Amino acid sequence: MFLQYERFQTVSPAIRDLLLQADPEWSQVMTYLPQSTGVALSWHHELVGVLVLTERPQRVLEVTNLAVLPEKQRHGIGQAAIHFAQQWGSEHGQTTLRVATGSTSLGPLYLYQKCGLRIVAVEPDYFTQRYSLPIWENGIQLRDRLVLTQALSPENQGS
Repeated sequence: MFLQYERFQTVSPAIRDLLLQADPEWSQVMTYLPQSTGVALSWHHELVGVLVLTERPQRVLEVTNLAVLPEKQRHGIGQAAIHFAQQWGSEHGQTTLRVATGSTSLGPLYLYQKCGLRIVAVEPDYFTQRYSLPIWENGIQLRDRLVLTQALSPENQGS
């Protein structure tokens, strides 16, 4: 699969819909989007996903949003996006890739671990304290956030 990666600075309705697919409250998206690098993922000139990268202190690059159109999921787009983030981080002097996701987000958890990230922390009640409405995934109320990291080096790009 050959994806095109293009930085976006203007949030079109289609990009907004994708961002909200991964993070359901726009006010939460706006806490990180203005200081981040947004990347539109296209396949055959069709928008299929978004990736938002945020540089954190201590040379940590965080994937703060990753969403793929539901009908395009399970085709390698998410994995390609993580590999792009790994390469982008290494090229920009970052030493760690970080992702935080919901404990009930089974698909994303599988993806991140398949790409080499490992769970390093649990933030209890993160979602119940920060979001105005309950979030339900896979029949379970989302409460806790899991933090996954991976050291960035030339050896692990593409793992």
